[in-house]
Amino acid sequence: MSKTTGRSRNTYHVGNLAPQLIQVAREMLEEVGPAKLSIRAISEKIGVSATATYHHFANRVDLLSHLAAQGFNELEKVLLNREANIDKFALLRNSSLAYFKFARKNPALYQLMFGPELSNAERNEISELQHARDTAFHELKKIIAEVLEKDVDSPEVKQGALASWSYTHGLTSLVIHHVFDYPEDLTDERFVDRTLQGFSYLFQSKE
Repeated sequence: MSKTTGRSRNTYHVGNLAPQLIQVAREMLEEVGPAKLSIRAISEKIGVSATATYHHFANRVDLLSHLAAQGFNELEKVLLNREANIDKFALLRNSSLAYFKFARKNPALYQLMFGPELSNAERNEISELQHARDTAFHELKKIIAEVLEKDVDSPEVKQGALASWSYTHGLTSLVIHHVFDYPEDLTDERFVDRTLQGFSYLFQSKE
């Protein structure tokens, strides 16, 4: 008796197998996490051989890198989708909230993007991943440049972007890893607003 797989072998052809592999990998990633994601399991889910998958991705790291690149591309779009003609605080607040919501909606993908499954050397080896990561960070720099009203390549913008990313990434990681006890009745909007308010308390204490 032949083994039944999650998808029929008739649901793909060579031309569209690669995006299907990425899509199934993403679905499985949210179910089992990056550590248990394998070429064989992904191939079986679609109904193709592992050999067919290796025609598109050299190895597991290659596939995970392309999946992480997809995550950074989506993060860039989230940051791009911002309101025009709003005050600086609202721009910073809304961008932080959009980032936070993206990560909360895609926790396993987010952890793959920044986690230990891909080493720094591996992240830099796949050009698509390196480009997607750099482009997402550049979009954050553009937001900070608007907030500070300075050139995007100025030292102030680079430092501000790093500080902003560190804040949002740290906050997101605390929630995703359940380090912070996130009350069920607390919305993402209120949570981000409270943490930003905390910065104002800190800065006011120096005056």
